[in-house]
Amino acid sequence: MRFLPRRRPTVTFPPPAPVPLHTPGTEPPPGAISLEVALHIARRALTRHSSANVHSKVAMFHAAVDLEHALRTLVTALDHPQDT
Repeated sequence: MRFLPRRRPTVTFPPPAPVPLHTPGTEPPPGAISLEVALHIARRALTRHSSANVHSKVAMFHAAVDLEHALRTLVTALDHPQDT
């Protein structure tokens, strides 16, 4: 005798209310931090990768990703200064 799998009852949820992602001009972009913290992140990334082996693809990949993140964080902090 073969047993057929039981069908689970269909559950329906009410549609969620629309919520805007952000209000332009009133909120800093995600990840906007103070300039001092952004400078600290950039300096740490530079120190961490200052002796990276230029012949290692893995080391160069990690350095490029880390330094790009530090640069983007620094530019965001400069573009959107926080009032503190």
